[in-house]
Amino acid sequence: MIRCTITASICLAMLLGLGACVSKETDPRKGGLFSYNPEAYEQRINDRKATLADTEEANVIARQESATFEADKQSRQATYQSLKARMANLYAETSRLEDQLAKARATNTSHKTKLKKLQDEAASIKSATIQVNNSGESLSTKKATLEALQKKMDELLKEAEALSAL
Repeated sequence: MIRCTITASICLAMLLGLGACVSKETDPRKGGLFSYNPEAYEQRINDRKATLADTEEANVIARQESATFEADKQSRQATYQSLKARMANLYAETSRLEDQLAKARATNTSHKTKLKKLQDEAASIKSATIQVNNSGESLSTKKATLEALQKKMDELLKEAEALSAL
């Protein structure tokens, strides 16, 4: 009888030990050997697939935004280069006008006054071109300012041509 009680006690201890191995955790990495749950395993797989799909979608969106930003950057770079070329052209044109006005000879006082005015305006346009080039303004503001300066330059060229025709 004692032997039967000892055997029963050992069996009970083993069952309690096995019961301790079983847990309520559904993740086999955290639970015990006997806690495997196929539905929970499938749910974890589905959750990971959903997370992967979300991440891939976010990557696609990020790539699209990057491509849009790159295209915008290229467009702005082209506009900037065009603007720089126009500024350099205006600066050179102003220098030529200054040279032309320096060589002009005024015959009377009114012509001398007009010549001096044209020289001052040409120098003003040249200075403004340098300021626009060095300013931190937006490209659209620079473009508008450059167009106004070009218009003023065209008027000066007409006036200089009329003065030299006299």
